[in-house]
Amino acid sequence: MSNRLYYDDPALLAFDATVRACEPAADRYRLALDRTAFYPTSGGQPHDLGHLQAADRVVSISNVTSDDEEEVWHHVSEAIAPGTHVSGTIDRVRRQDFRQQHSGQHILSAAFDHVLSARTESVHLGVEDCTLDLHREVTADECRRAEDAANGVVWDNRPVSIRYADASDLAHEPRLRKITAREGRVRLIDIAGHDLSACGGTHVSTTGEVGLIAIRGTERFRGGTRVTFLAGRRALESYRALRDTADAAARTLSVAAADVPDALMRLREDLKQEQRRAMEAIERVTVLQAESLASGVDASGLLVAELPAADALALRVSASQLVAVAGRVVALISGSSPHALVIARSADRADVDAGALVRQICAAHGGKGGGRPDLAQAGGVDVTVEALRAVLKT
Repeated sequence: MSNRLYYDDPALLAFDATVRACEPAADRYRLALDRTAFYPTSGGQPHDLGHLQAADRVVSISNVTSDDEEEVWHHVSEAIAPGTHVSGTIDRVRRQDFRQQHSGQHILSAAFDHVLSARTESVHLGVEDCTLDLHREVTADECRRAEDAANGVVWDNRPVSIRYADASDLAHEPRLRKITAREGRVRLIDIAGHDLSACGGTHVSTTGEVGLIAIRGTERFRGGTRVTFLAGRRALESYRALRDTADAAARTLSVAAADVPDALMRLREDLKQEQRRAMEAIERVTVLQAESLASGVDASGLLVAELPAADALALRVSASQLVAVAGRVVALISGSSPHALVIARSADRADVDAGALVRQICAAHGGKGGGRPDLAQAGGVDVTVEALRAVLKT
């Protein structure tokens, strides 16, 4: 079993070791070392990246895993013989990022626990987003309170220490946030005056190194709440992205960034008014069309026509108007193929199922659609007026 150097020195980025074992692993190889600073994927935290340098070559680490015997395996593209001396180098940016995320999670979970009695059930530290799942639902205001408490701990710059204890002694440790299932010697992460948790991950040495903890959103999850958060540099980058988005919106709307929400509300109301005016215009045109198309209704009350300039909305309005003033069954298609299609029928033609007819036409002429027995529509239909009339006549 490898000596895990990161247990006592999470800031360690370079080390020397000897290859103990080399095994094939899928289309690659995996190496076990006598000592390692590479963190394997575990406890919700992804693995380190970096490289190993032997006397004659450098190999990149693509994955780091651990097995049931707690052996750490370094996945590489080339075999390195057992007994070879290697030097390992950890990707500094990735290591520091996950130290910030993991310590940030401990701080935030403890804040939810202290402030709201909301217990963290599970954790995921992703490459982009991090999540923690709480056992109960929390409101937006409660999240802000926990977020404020967590950042207060960050800005206090409290020491974060590593210590060890026997699992049998932890049952009576009042500060332990969550009982551990591990046995024997247990590694503990102690955030002074705030949190004590059993954890094998990589952490910062003071809370100030986390920089900032930002909650990005929440959602209901399995009867509780999933909280998405970022810490450290990721929180800064998220702020920058949101700031750039707000600035771009402000420039587009010709307002200050703080006035973007009000400007969008005004724009929304203006759009609604324009849509109402457009609908009124469509209805006026439809009445005129109905008068001109009324002569096309056959003896059975069927009207089939093409409206070259109409879109799907105009077809629906036109079909409803035409049913009211001209025909008992109306089928309209738009201009160029593939067409939009609408079929409508009057209340006294319950024998006609517009939805079923649309599905039948789509099956024969392409497109997708459906609807109610009295009104249905489709898009992407390659059908002519003559073919449509033939279907409706049968």
